[in-house]
Amino acid sequence: MTRPHPVGLLDPATHAWLTRHALPGALLHEMDPLPGGFTNDMALLTAHRPDAVGAERYVLRRYRPSGSRVPRNTCAVEVAVLGRAAARAVPVTSVVAADPHGRATGRPTLLYRFVDGTPLSQVLANGPASGEARALGRAVGAVLARIGRVRLPRPGVFGDSSLVPAPDGAAPLGDLPGFVDHCLVTAASDGAPSGTDSAVLSGTDSAALRALARRGPGALTAVAGERSLVHGDFNPKNVLVQRCAGQWAVAAVLDWELAFSGSPLFDVGNMLRFAHEYPPAFTTGFVDGFRGGNGRLPADWLRLSRTLDLFALADILTAPPDPAYFARARTALRRSVAD
Repeated sequence: MTRPHPVGLLDPATHAWLTRHALPGALLHEMDPLPGGFTNDMALLTAHRPDAVGAERYVLRRYRPSGSRVPRNTCAVEVAVLGRAAARAVPVTSVVAADPHGRATGRPTLLYRFVDGTPLSQVLANGPASGEARALGRAVGAVLARIGRVRLPRPGVFGDSSLVPAPDGAAPLGDLPGFVDHCLVTAASDGAPSGTDSAVLSGTDSAALRALARRGPGALTAVAGERSLVHGDFNPKNVLVQRCAGQWAVAAVLDWELAFSGSPLFDVGNMLRFAHEYPPAFTTGFVDGFRGGNGRLPADWLRLSRTLDLFALADILTAPPDPAYFARARTALRRSVAD
């Protein structure tokens, strides 16, 4: 386990912003780096505000420049998305303060309250019994339906905090075959990342990915015009759950930097990408919860959602965070081919 760092390691500008603006007069006790921040730096901050009884916990999120192939939201956009989601009773983290342009801290910075809960990925990995898995799935599916009820002016990616996508932004990426080709070509030219020699697609897998991507235009046409809020990375590691009065509930949906306006089927495909690793009852409950929350699933929703998830899957397979995740994604690709 990572040892907490003394807050003295914070740079002076960020320390001053925290104690003068974000948490006026607070005493900062310790800072503990949080895992999972592939594109941004995150830390758990413990502080004691003058008007609070006892110490409180916050998450400090500092944005890094990103050369990602997938559009990523700025700090200002993410704050606006959190506000819009919270207004529709979507469980999200509560923003305390933001320095969206980094004028005070030197980097775009967001401070929000820490939410108690267990990552859904951890609960599923523990192998819950069928009834528990179904209840978890229902809770998560119902929250996704609630996210999908947040309507936006048009489909597309968010250009600024108004959350009005550009008129020509009909899809987050648009050309799935072209995007897959770009991923494969750039991965071949860049070579495998350091320490991930095993994380390289074979020629057979590359051909299979291209073949699946050729379904892309039809899938995008089927969801054209949909303008719901899409999380963009709706998977078990970004969903915190907790038991309330003996029932499972979603405590918070985290990490909205990939959010855009489009079809909820993007998020359905993301959540079920590794469904073969979960208890079957979870998938059944997830679908029931989504439908019960007035989420619309067309007759061929499974094929459509898997196809739309190829945007994320292609990015993972050609720029994996680590060999283990690459192996899981390659298995998901091969299962899609087999199906």
